[in-house]
Amino acid sequence: MKPASIVYLVTRIHGLRTHLVQQHDMQILTKARSMKEIGDNLIKTEYGTEISKLPAKEVDAVALEQIFLKTLVDRFLFVTREAQGKMQDLLNRYCERFDVENIKRVIRAKHSGEILEEPSLIPIPREHTLVNFPALLNSKDVEEVVSLLRETPYRPLAQKLETYKQATVTIVLEAALDDIYFSRVWELAGKVSDAEAVKELIGEEIDLRNLLIGLSMKIRDLSPNLIEETFTSSHHRIPRGRLQSLAQARLEDAPSLLATQPYSKLASEAVKISRGGSQMALEVPFLRQMYDDASKALRIHSFDAGYIIAYLMLCECEARNLVTITTGKQLGLSEDEISQATLGIQSKA
Repeated sequence: MKPASIVYLVTRIHGLRTHLVQQHDMQILTKARSMKEIGDNLIKTEYGTEISKLPAKEVDAVALEQIFLKTLVDRFLFVTREAQGKMQDLLNRYCERFDVENIKRVIRAKHSGEILEEPSLIPIPREHTLVNFPALLNSKDVEEVVSLLRETPYRPLAQKLETYKQATVTIVLEAALDDIYFSRVWELAGKVSDAEAVKELIGEEIDLRNLLIGLSMKIRDLSPNLIEETFTSSHHRIPRGRLQSLAQARLEDAPSLLATQPYSKLASEAVKISRGGSQMALEVPFLRQMYDDASKALRIHSFDAGYIIAYLMLCECEARNLVTITTGKQLGLSEDEISQATLGIQSKA
């Protein structure tokens, strides 16, 4: 029999799910002719209250992104507060993904010598972060960022600092952050009610992240040994030996090496992109696969803890789509270009 706390939380999330922006409405946003039109279309959603506070001349991609990301964090924290026991412990760990993303943003900025300010980070309430981000933003370089993290769960990042200096690519440190994060989440994933459903979703995310890291590095022609070092210590359906073989193989051999779908198809996408696409384009099919998996999980796990994780994944996908649409509009991209960069709302035309 399921714990009453899980039944209660899943029931609450069935209601929260109705607040997500529907696919049809996302398609309408991709057709919008201005930022104001996007804002007007979102007034009746959960974003409406904050958007309505913006003066018309301030409705731009940057301001809207902050609203989208604040709402995303609020959704995660609300679900976490409503949870109890081991599920709450897991969700607290799961929410650390926002810390990880912000650390990555700081590292990229310090690596490239860009100035990054706090409004460019995901807005996490101070009491819900493990990191002193004002100090990171004021650091002089990547090495100081890593040093400032020594009193946090991200202290193992220091072990990759020399590798980063030799390789001169931030993906080394970003992958190390993923390893720390997923190890902490995976540690608790098997301890909750309906653990298999929860582990299936989180495990799929780990697999997809490992493949994305490995294939991205192969496209950049980085060394096989370096690629092996960057895979997460946690893994799910793709065993460690298969990942090691992937690191050593030619990129063209990856689809046959990863014979299981959808991994083989994703590897084929990487081969195509290596012949003329962008690194950013490579991420889209992986995120789209995660979106599809989460959507299916909502149907399969309607009454267990897997529904909770699937809902949070869809919240994240929604925020990504909204940021993609508004940024694309501000950059003057076409409707087709924006649609191709979104997750699960591609035009039928």
